[in-house]
Amino acid sequence: MTLRRSIATVSLSGVLADKLDAAAAAGFDGIEVFDNDLVASPLSPAEVAARCADLGLRVELFQPVRDVEGVAPSDFPAVVRRVARKLDVAAALGAPAVLLCSNVQPDAIDDPDLSAAQLATLGDLAAERGLVLAFEALAWGRHVHRVGQAWDIVQRAAHPAVTLAVDTFHMLSRGDGPEALEGVPGDRIGFLQVADAPLLDMDVLEWSRHHRCFPGQGTMDVSGVVDAVIRSGYDGPLSLEVFSDVVREAPAAETARDALRSLVFLEDELARLRPGGTPLAPAVPERADAAFLELPAGPATDDLLVRLGFTLAGWHRHKPVAWWRNGSADVLVNAAATEPALGIVASPVAQVAERAEALLWPSVAVSRTPGDSLLPGITSPAGVPVFVSAPAGEQDDWQRDFAAAPGRSPEGWVGLDHLGVAVPAGRLNEEVAFLRTLLGLEPAPLEEFIDPHGRIRSRAFRPAKGELRVVVNVAEVADVPRPTGVVQVAFGCTDLLAEVRRLRAAGVPLMAVPDNYYVDLEARLDLDAAFVATLREHGALYDRSAQGELLHAYTPVLPQGFCIELLERRGGYDGYGAANTHVRLAAQSPR
Repeated sequence: MTLRRSIATVSLSGVLADKLDAAAAAGFDGIEVFDNDLVASPLSPAEVAARCADLGLRVELFQPVRDVEGVAPSDFPAVVRRVARKLDVAAALGAPAVLLCSNVQPDAIDDPDLSAAQLATLGDLAAERGLVLAFEALAWGRHVHRVGQAWDIVQRAAHPAVTLAVDTFHMLSRGDGPEALEGVPGDRIGFLQVADAPLLDMDVLEWSRHHRCFPGQGTMDVSGVVDAVIRSGYDGPLSLEVFSDVVREAPAAETARDALRSLVFLEDELARLRPGGTPLAPAVPERADAAFLELPAGPATDDLLVRLGFTLAGWHRHKPVAWWRNGSADVLVNAAATEPALGIVASPVAQVAERAEALLWPSVAVSRTPGDSLLPGITSPAGVPVFVSAPAGEQDDWQRDFAAAPGRSPEGWVGLDHLGVAVPAGRLNEEVAFLRTLLGLEPAPLEEFIDPHGRIRSRAFRPAKGELRVVVNVAEVADVPRPTGVVQVAFGCTDLLAEVRRLRAAGVPLMAVPDNYYVDLEARLDLDAAFVATLREHGALYDRSAQGELLHAYTPVLPQGFCIELLERRGGYDGYGAANTHVRLAAQSPR
């Protein structure tokens, strides 16, 4: 089933006219007109309707009308007058439906029969104008804050013009999943609003106003709820209602593009949930692994790689690209590159590229000579190009493009462990969507770290299968410019202390660790004094978990714009040394 794609004007920044233009340009079929947007607009409802018609947009909903049920009978005539005027506005807009929100006022009356009778009275007003009312349980409603409560009142009202509004955020934030809609027929669902969000432990009103995001950018089971609504027989629009600090500040055109992409992703997910569904894109790859790091060419880069222990492994057959290797760690140095890039292994390569195109992720313009591997590139919202290779030995394996240098040694580091990527706060949700919707990476819990100038929010991403690890960071600091893109490159090794000695002998600068760190380390973990002395001597950091241990060391931030971390995982340690992050941030902080 193909549903119309809609977005609420509250989900876009700017004035109403600009929001309509952005929604139309992005390719939406319709819009929800937010009351505040209309009140602040010089355009009359009829002029808004005409502009939407010119842009090819349907006005799907007028919203919201608040606090209309559970009202003291003596106050209800004022509600009737107010709602009647708003229904006239909706009719002038050409909106077939009007959203009514559950009462949030302290004096709201907890009486489902009273609420139902009042909604039925308002339903008469709507029917006179050929409109439908969609009643929504706000997650912070005074008495009605669950979808089941709203449905109970709609049933009691027993009015054809009084229907249920389903909002994925209001449901999921209250712990209601698809099962809460069992028995609700689709023709009694008047409207479906869609929003995702990260799982946060906070006041639900603040959560809603500041942290909603588009499907695929959060961690809620949005597709499960939407699938239940569609299976019920609902055939109205699929409409996004997202408000947050990000969408209030981002350009409307960018937000509208991201919003449409999220609906493409959601529709693709829905198609996969039903037998015989036709997905909109190839599936996410079954596994994803790190392949290589690509760096811009320059004398400083070659010198750094030599000092780190890399040796020249080969040259590209047709391009000015050198392949450097240290054990299983691969770095490409590209004379045509301007910023670091990440190479990954994900198969089939062509299908990953098709999925990126279907989800509207921008491709990297590259030149290819016949016989070159496909190696498609996709640019992440953080500005990091990601190139996709087939597994070793297959037709589109990146290594097939290189002529090997003689005398390569297989000994050395164990590979690229993870990549640290910094994104502006306003693009964090986009980066999350890129990693999740394109590559199938799943987020670890959000972590926050104290920075000398503010704080850092950090989240690690990994696939269900594969060794690709990406850590996404957002710096929230005052008056201190911070770089974006690749800011940390972590390589694995089998003997960190020996590698630290070798790097120092080669002249590689390593981050100084305060002696206070080792005093604290011994106190916190009750470590052997001799072992702590060895860590202190090498300037190594240490962490442990129930599964294993981590030893790691860093360079300062290098002229290339990132720092290098070298780490040794012992046993089943699977983290990133979070207990040491504040020490690194202080040591690497801009002065």
